[in-house]
Amino acid sequence: MLKEEQIRVLRELQHGIDNGVSADAGGIVRAPVTDYTCPELLAKEQQVFFKETPLLLGLAADLPEPNTYYATAETGVPILMTRDGDGQFHAFLNVCRHRGVQVVPDGRGKKNRFTCPFHAWSYRNTGDLIAVNREQKFGCIDKSSHGLVALPAHEKHGMLWVRPSPGDDFDVDTLLGGIAGDLASWNMSGYEYDDAQVIRADINWKLAIDTFGENYHFDVLHKNSLASEIYGNLQTHDIFGQHYRMVFATKWGWRYVAEQKLPIEQWPYEHITLNVYFIFPNVILLPDANRMHLLRMYPDQNNPGKSRTHHNTYLSQYALEQIARHVSANGEIEPTPDAFEGFNNVVVNEDYAAAAST
Repeated sequence: MLKEEQIRVLRELQHGIDNGVSADAGGIVRAPVTDYTCPELLAKEQQVFFKETPLLLGLAADLPEPNTYYATAETGVPILMTRDGDGQFHAFLNVCRHRGVQVVPDGRGKKNRFTCPFHAWSYRNTGDLIAVNREQKFGCIDKSSHGLVALPAHEKHGMLWVRPSPGDDFDVDTLLGGIAGDLASWNMSGYEYDDAQVIRADINWKLAIDTFGENYHFDVLHKNSLASEIYGNLQTHDIFGQHYRMVFATKWGWRYVAEQKLPIEQWPYEHITLNVYFIFPNVILLPDANRMHLLRMYPDQNNPGKSRTHHNTYLSQYALEQIARHVSANGEIEPTPDAFEGFNNVVVNEDYAAAAST
């Protein structure tokens, strides 16, 4: 985020604290219950949002060096993302061209070639078919036309974008519109992969996203957790086409700048705010000075009342520098705090639990 925009956001939050007001959407909006319960709508969402729409599936840190890979079927389509020997990002259907078996198990690792577990057809991490088991007996085929099926994919601003179905290409900055520069300013290429979890919940996938959508509930639902750290019912409200950003103020951060008597131009923005980005259609990004949380919400294939949240965490360069300074007596770097314990206590045990009771 540009410095001028940071100062504008900080002034807006300060105005809210001083006057007891928050951003106003301009009126009450009603959402039909069927938006969260209709099986026909669910089928359309799965096709349009999770097969035809480019999706943010990870950060550059998920492919940290040449010849690394990341395989996931989180969208409902098995996808293999690779970084080839030259560092180029690719994405493919993770499906053998012979009998359709998944070539690479879900997960991540380092390889420059992959062999199908069914009949041992082998592919480079560029997608090229390079070997057919017992080809002299199987029959000669044109390897150049039987590589893994490529998916439109781009790496931009430290983010990995993939369209889960073959088809037209896309431009990341065009997709992001006015929020592209804001996201780029977080230097996501500089983060390092930390950990991942999958949260299964008895709530519609859109309701899972909605739980992040305001902090009107903080002083009530989170009275014993987040309410002591973040001002409740205080946020900014900025729309960027299909995307959205809101910013909260931390209580300790405002105490710090008051005690230090710092002019607003010197306030440490990344350390005293909580930024929440909603990236269409299903992503929540939570960046701060220490960690980046990347959450992707997906519907259950058959039940609109169930969903999965795929949650990856990444450490910033600032956090990595702090960790390096704290070395134990035997010379080993002390382990980083569990990124999920505090998060799950709030999101799973409070937000998702409340949503499941509706």
